[in-house]
Amino acid sequence: MGRLYDAVQQIDRIINDKGLDPFKTKGEISLKAGFFISLIFDNSPDDEEKIQALKGAAREVLGQGLDV
Repeated sequence: MGRLYDAVQQIDRIINDKGLDPFKTKGEISLKAGFFISLIFDNSPDDEEKIQALKGAAREVLGQGLDV
């Protein structure tokens, strides 16, 4: 598993912990990041640009950063 997949797993945990709607929240993060996070799997290759985009989108939507 790579950093990109780990980031998506962290997002899932944060959404669950905050009791947010997972579909709406992941959709908003995906739009801001520029790619569908639901298409990131454990064998997805790491892409530094996607990781940075995802970290920024998560910070904006969730109000907290990711530890990846």
